[in-house]
Amino acid sequence: MLLVAGLVGGAVGASLWASSAPSLGLAEGTTAYEIAGTVVQFAGMVAPVALFVASSGDRDLLSYAVPDRRQAAIAVAGAVVLYALQIVLLTAFSLVDVTPSQNPAVDPTGREASYFLAMIAISVLVVGPAEELLVRGGVQGLLTRAWGPWPGIVGASAMFGLMHYIGSGSGALAYVLFAFLLGILLGSLYEYTGNLVVPMVAHGGYNAVIYAIQYVTF
Repeated sequence: MLLVAGLVGGAVGASLWASSAPSLGLAEGTTAYEIAGTVVQFAGMVAPVALFVASSGDRDLLSYAVPDRRQAAIAVAGAVVLYALQIVLLTAFSLVDVTPSQNPAVDPTGREASYFLAMIAISVLVVGPAEELLVRGGVQGLLTRAWGPWPGIVGASAMFGLMHYIGSGSGALAYVLFAFLLGILLGSLYEYTGNLVVPMVAHGGYNAVIYAIQYVTF
């Protein structure tokens, strides 16, 4: 239910932004519109987690702290491994003639180079932290309490994969599997370090690399 609430919150945030942006003088399709919309959408996504923790008083659900040197190194290494895993998975999919669906957020069609430059920072500061707070902190945290670490990791990763069902057919299923496997690594980082900031940094860093490549090759 927490995941559903997060997805609904994100959808509500995106809808509110779409209706209010024109009054702020921001036209749809511009870089400013898309960046601000992303921030509002992901704020809406994490709102249910914050409300759940506040209403239940269950502050122990989310385990976070400023990473020490070891955890910082693990987070950076996690981002590198995530990108390496992407290369391996894309290669494997190509061998069976399957192309995973593309996330619309990285589609260059109709966008300016400044969008990808801005998304490097937004990935690290907003997108990575928000998705990890919801999926690893909230969903994995609750599943781990109920069933143990590995069921928690696998269950949250399965939901993370379904969150990324984009398009249709084999491409959509491939992207779900792709996100599921990345989620297993992120969930393992959280379980191993006990610090939610580690998968936040790894996830945000991984996304930032993708946007950086898009910017350089734009």
